[in-house]
Amino acid sequence: MKDKFTLAWSFRNRKEVLFGSIRTADKTCPKDVDFCLVDASSDEDTIRSLREFCNKIKNRRIRICESTYRSSLSEAWNLCMMLTENRYVIFASSDVVFKKKEWFDVIRSVSAASQYILLSNHAVFCLDKKAIPSMGWFDEKFHAGPHFDPDLMIRASEAGIHVINAGNHGYFVHGDEEDKDIAKQRQEDEVKDRLPMHDFYNENYFKKKWRTSWPGWSEAISQGKIHLPHPPTHISQVVRAEEEVDPHPRYTEKYK
Repeated sequence: MKDKFTLAWSFRNRKEVLFGSIRTADKTCPKDVDFCLVDASSDEDTIRSLREFCNKIKNRRIRICESTYRSSLSEAWNLCMMLTENRYVIFASSDVVFKKKEWFDVIRSVSAASQYILLSNHAVFCLDKKAIPSMGWFDEKFHAGPHFDPDLMIRASEAGIHVINAGNHGYFVHGDEEDKDIAKQRQEDEVKDRLPMHDFYNENYFKKKWRTSWPGWSEAISQGKIHLPHPPTHISQVVRAEEEVDPHPRYTEKYK
C-alpha cells in the first residue's frame, strides 16, 4: 500500500482567501489526499462558514480543528502532523492558490528522494513524519510570526536530512503576499488576522539558539526596507548556541 498524504492549512478568519486555497487544492490534487485545517481562534462565523463550505466538497476526507486561542504556526503545524495518520504532510499558506495539477505530482515523485521538500519556499512544502525522531518537531517556543521554519531547516540539515527545493514552476501563487502596501503595513503595526512581522521576539530567540552573521530584520525594517535578509537555513551557516530542551509539541498544555 502506498504512503498517503495530508494537505494542511493553519488559518485565522480571512475565510474567502482560505476557501479559494481549499477550492483550488481540491481541483488539483487526488481525492485520496486528506485535508486538515487548524484554526487559530477564528470567529464563529468563519468556523460555521468553513464547515458548510467543506461539507459541499465531495469524496474528500477533511478534518477541522478549532482553537480557543491564537496558536502559532509551529503549534498548528505540529498539531496537523499529530492529527493525521498519514506519513507525509504538505503544508500550505492559507492564501496559496494552486494553478497546476503538477504541483502534487512533483511532491509525490520527489518524496522518494527527500524527507523535506520545498516548492520554492515554505508557502508550500512537505515533510515526511519519519524524519521527526531525528530533526524534531517545529519549535513551539517561537511565537506567532516568522523564523521558526528556517530553524527547522537548520535542525534538519544538522541531522543529515537532505532538503530538496523543487521550485515553483507556475504551480501556485501566494495570494496577497506580493502586495507591497500590505507588506509595509505588517512591518509597522498589527494587521488584523495576519501574522505579525514587526515584533522581534522570534528574531531574538532565533539568535539565542544560533550564532550567526545574519543581521536580522529589525534594522532593515527600521530603515523602511521591503526586502528583508533571509535567515540562515543550514547548519553550515550557524553555530548552535543552545541545546534543544523540549522538542515535543505542547499544544494541550494551553488548555490547562
